[in-house]
Amino acid sequence: MSEISTRRFGAPMCVAFALLTLQLAGPPGSLAQAVALDLNGRTIDSPEPLMDAALLLEARYAKPVTYEDPVWQWRGDAYVAGHDENAPMSLALKNRQLFLPDRLTPAETSLLDAALVGRVLDAYHSQNAADTHYKVTTSRLGLHIIPTQFHNASGQLVPAGTLLDAYIRVPEGRRMASDHLQALRDAVTASAGTSLEGSGNDRWLDNFYAAGGLVPPKFATKVLTKEEQEPYSFVWGASTMTARDALLSLLDSSATTLSWRLLCQPSAKQRDRFCVLNVVPLQVPAIAADGNPLLDAAGKPKMRSVSYDRLREPPKSIPRPAPAP
Repeated sequence: MSEISTRRFGAPMCVAFALLTLQLAGPPGSLAQAVALDLNGRTIDSPEPLMDAALLLEARYAKPVTYEDPVWQWRGDAYVAGHDENAPMSLALKNRQLFLPDRLTPAETSLLDAALVGRVLDAYHSQNAADTHYKVTTSRLGLHIIPTQFHNASGQLVPAGTLLDAYIRVPEGRRMASDHLQALRDAVTASAGTSLEGSGNDRWLDNFYAAGGLVPPKFATKVLTKEEQEPYSFVWGASTMTARDALLSLLDSSATTLSWRLLCQPSAKQRDRFCVLNVVPLQVPAIAADGNPLLDAAGKPKMRSVSYDRLREPPKSIPRPAPAP
């Protein structure tokens, strides 16, 4: 992928807040990344400020707030970041600014609900009236920011949807969580005609999902045989339903509360447009035993991944058999 796509798609937490860098605790190369996220800031200036706002609310309230892009079509939503605007990956979304409303902290508003997210959307729409419009919906998982209007290729504001609105069917099968997710993506690609891809963070999904309370070895789908994957596999499939409902169904059995980001790459040519679905754990401030935020060596707050919050007891692991002599 290009530098642009890596920045937007390679890591779900690579967002564009300025001012304060938070270090995420976690395994190298996965979620342990420097993130420009200002927990106390009021202004967001980024290509997807509502995604950043969703991350901020998740960090403050430890509750999922998912975000979805439309499949961008209008040239006016993007700028040329490469040498040839007609080449794949040569366009990037323009920055938008969002000045957040007040009372978006648990100390001021105890409940994160659709009304609170709706105030953020109202602020965004009033400040960016000519841009994409969004709605908030609720589910058993949490809250969801979904586009309702966007600019078509001619620049007209028309009803919008996302790839997760596609109706799909996933044949029932016994797989690991990451393989189920890939089967869902494949079904969306086939139904919608626009490629839905994964990200590098998929390699950690099986560990956070911990099917049946069992944590597989790292990179289990790569290092384990099909027989060794069996204890970490489970039966799942989706009858004809929207991809969003199928994704909710898949995440129901996760040992960790998971959220998602659906991000799309603009391109001058329809065949070069694609989206990436990141499914990730919540990121919240790391708190010390005395109740104060943990700080790194530079005095900056640390973040941690919420893990196994749906289990009543710690997850278990199965030792791998020793290799034959």
